[in-house]
Amino acid sequence: MMRKFLKVFGCVVATCIVLMFGAVFLLNTDAFQNKLLRHATQLLSEKLHTRVEIDSVSIGLFSQNVNLYGLDVEDLQHRKMFQLDHLSVDVKLLPLLHNEVRITHASIDGIRAQLYKPKPDSAANYQFVIDAFKKDSTELRDKEVTKEDKKKKKLNLNLSKLSLSRIDVIYNDQAYKLEELLYKKKGDTRHTATISELKRSWVSHTKKGDVNNALTIGSVLLTLDGDQSKAELDGIHFVTDNGKPRKNKGKPKRGAFDAGHFDVEANLKADITSMKGDSIAATITQCSATDKGSGLVLKSLTSKVLVSKGVAYLNDVVVQMPNTQLKFDKATLQLPSKKQERPLEFSTSTIVGRVLLKDIARPFAPVLANFSIPLSLRVDFSGNAEQLTFQNVYVSTPDKLLTVSANGGITGLRDKLQLNVRFHVNKMTAKGNIKERIINQFPVKKFMMKQLNNLGTINYTGDFSVLYKKETFQGLLNTAAGRLNFNFSLDELNKYVYGSARTDSFMLGTVMDMPDLGMIACKANFKFDISKPRTAKMRQQKGGKLPIGQVDAEVYEAKYKKVKVRNVVADMQSDGAVAEGNITMKGGRVDVLCGFSFTNTNEMRKTKIKPGIRFHRLSEERKAEKEEQKAAKRAEKEEQKAAKRAEREERKRQKAEEKAAKKAAKADAKAAKRAEREARKAEN
Repeated sequence: MMRKFLKVFGCVVATCIVLMFGAVFLLNTDAFQNKLLRHATQLLSEKLHTRVEIDSVSIGLFSQNVNLYGLDVEDLQHRKMFQLDHLSVDVKLLPLLHNEVRITHASIDGIRAQLYKPKPDSAANYQFVIDAFKKDSTELRDKEVTKEDKKKKKLNLNLSKLSLSRIDVIYNDQAYKLEELLYKKKGDTRHTATISELKRSWVSHTKKGDVNNALTIGSVLLTLDGDQSKAELDGIHFVTDNGKPRKNKGKPKRGAFDAGHFDVEANLKADITSMKGDSIAATITQCSATDKGSGLVLKSLTSKVLVSKGVAYLNDVVVQMPNTQLKFDKATLQLPSKKQERPLEFSTSTIVGRVLLKDIARPFAPVLANFSIPLSLRVDFSGNAEQLTFQNVYVSTPDKLLTVSANGGITGLRDKLQLNVRFHVNKMTAKGNIKERIINQFPVKKFMMKQLNNLGTINYTGDFSVLYKKETFQGLLNTAAGRLNFNFSLDELNKYVYGSARTDSFMLGTVMDMPDLGMIACKANFKFDISKPRTAKMRQQKGGKLPIGQVDAEVYEAKYKKVKVRNVVADMQSDGAVAEGNITMKGGRVDVLCGFSFTNTNEMRKTKIKPGIRFHRLSEERKAEKEEQKAAKRAEKEEQKAAKRAEREERKRQKAEEKAAKKAAKADAKAAKRAEREARKAEN
């Protein structure tokens, strides 16, 4: 009996082994796999209602490897939507018995996808794929599943290595390319991901036209080891091109910064301390960037960063440029989002640092290229996409010879025609030779430097504004020579400097190195030509080193030697070689004249003076004025006579009252004496 049982059992086992090997052999044959491929492709095409093609599939049960070659999926408009050259997955079979999918290596090579969603409210060309599989997931979700079933169906994915190569995706007008991505899991806690040649290109549609953008990242290294994460980005290259000439082309005085022509190269290293949901906390340990087009250089940026719900919080920020360092403790940056209608906004705590203006010369102000005086800076900074605000601004030189405190801002950032820079200077103080040192930082011709030094210490309070191509300055200048109110403008469109000045007390002679000229009270208007073509033509004809322009002045009071004069009118014209002027002190029938000319503001003592006298008849206005004066004098005399008559009458009245009072007093005294005598008689 036992022998029969063993014999039957042996036959059953032998049959199972033969069947198993037969099944394995059958599964590994090309014929069976191709038949399985055709069936799967047909089912997938029917489900998606579009053409799906797969060139071939290879399933190696012994090698535990699955390969897919040539996947091609069209969208519903019969356009190429998704193509894959090769997918390879190495899977361990035994862990499947324990509900674990263990992939030792998965690789994808050659993905090309063309995805479209022309408008936010239109359907994407890949939406039908999502909808097809979403239906299955909804049906599964609607079924009642017990806890035991959930435990049985739950699979754990364990991926040891993943490699992607030659990825090319187009989404509307945005293109993404990835040369290679390699992910590795080392142990239970250490993960690394390396990305090579990640590229993205897109078109920004602006009011001023389309801007082509391209971003390339040479390599990215992400490391996760327990709670420690690091990110290193090298070879970042960001380029923009609006298809127009650079803004400073043919304009050497204009800064090279141009958002339509960025060419930025950068590197970044960061320690990631936390990643939870939509929040990430990191420390930027190294960041550097250079815009080759404008010459703007960021040597180093370090900061602690927390990004949460669309807002970035920065702490302990240090910014370094080649010769500039700025620090601030805190900053808040609200990241813009059209979808959530969230505007760009930012603010910082007090920024402090050391600034060398030549660091921003090439991108923003070429005139500062030689400005090598270091400045100490303190400012509170905030703003949005429309405007910037600067509060509690304080600037000084290291020796404190120059100090400036101010507040201000910039509005109209989106439109250069509306751009408006406004600052109120609470107080500016310039001592010693700092005035000349600052002017020497600029490549400009030096005029009246001696007179500037003669002003001594300068204190200034006022305002200045910049609107498109016009700068305006106004305020009160307090100097050792006196106080001066001024208002002048720089018209860069027509190339003129013009304005006015007024003083009630100013030592003009001391400033101009003319000892005979003393205190002056006056107002003046001026206009000077700063057009290089126009002034060059004039200098070519006449030579000279003087400014070209005119000055008109009205002197309320002035002192020359021991003579005081009032109501003096002066005018001066300069053609660049010679400045000529006239001074007129108007009189009733005689005007005192004085003509003058000079060729060098540093040698004012050599000024040529031509005195003169001009006789003239009384003008109708002067006659009327004289008649008014006579009438006023007559009226004044009549008033004086009437006052004297009234005074005499008042004195007479007072004398009469005094007489009457004396008589009454005498009568009272006599009556009192009589009463006294009569009283004594009565007693006797």
